[in-house]
Amino acid sequence: MVVPSATSRQPRVKFEHVHLFVLVVETGTFTKAADFCGIPKSTISRNISSLEDDLGTRLLHRTTRSLRLTEAGERFYERAKHILQTVEDTEREISESQQDITGRLVVYGPTVLFDRCRDHIAAFLVEYPRCEIEFHSTAMGQRAVLDHRFDLMLFVGDPFDSSFIAYPMAQIGFDYYASPKYLESSGEPGSPADLAKHRCIYRKSTAGDPMTWQFGEDDLGIEAGIICDSPYLVHALAVQGTGVARLPMILAADSLQSGELVRLFDGQYAFRRTVNGIYSSRHYLPYKVRVLMNSIREKLPGEIAALESDCW
Repeated sequence: MVVPSATSRQPRVKFEHVHLFVLVVETGTFTKAADFCGIPKSTISRNISSLEDDLGTRLLHRTTRSLRLTEAGERFYERAKHILQTVEDTEREISESQQDITGRLVVYGPTVLFDRCRDHIAAFLVEYPRCEIEFHSTAMGQRAVLDHRFDLMLFVGDPFDSSFIAYPMAQIGFDYYASPKYLESSGEPGSPADLAKHRCIYRKSTAGDPMTWQFGEDDLGIEAGIICDSPYLVHALAVQGTGVARLPMILAADSLQSGELVRLFDGQYAFRRTVNGIYSSRHYLPYKVRVLMNSIREKLPGEIAALESDCW
């Protein structure tokens, strides 16, 4: 029997260490990778060090401010991505062939959309009783959500992080509204520029972002008299006559029909945005997520269109 020499010994790299290395590179920091996996940062660091020891080379240059791949790290990263994708594709094929929809789904989204998807979600849970869904609001803002683990996020507009996949699911309309009570006391703005003389109720979900409203191709800076992170509160305050609000049509539709709200600018500046289903490009789309997303995509556009029929 031939015994390999010490110099010919092949490294015994652990699969989980390779996965963590790729995750660190793609998230950019040990902290974000640890948050994404729900494990301590020290565990990430220790496993990456073990991987480097197994390979006998440095993969990352670490500083207190940043991480940078070494030349060997760049080569290993490209190979590792291919290996992980092959394994994940195989797992997906097996999972889909079994069509076994079980376990927990973590879903983020605006509460106003969850309201409109509740029938689809209930039907999904009835059909797949071994699946659990954990819902979270995106009121904290998309940037904050991206630091958390999620399987699917419903988001109005484009994803903030280009490393995530956006799957168009529906179109949702927005317009500008005020109550007759408010307009009687404060007058009706004739143009967007007139809003400088009015109290605006602004929904702000991300700290630090400029307060602007869209009017055609232009964004107008808003001096908000009221700021809140809930579209329901914006709607309620507008109905009570406290100011001018921009609202999703699906939320304003009933109040528009009852006369509690009126459209401003003759609807000239109404616009649509895409509702996207967002998921991580670092992993394949699990079968159960695809089933839920397709169920929502199949029915949500019709519900939105029915609610908005009198709003355009």
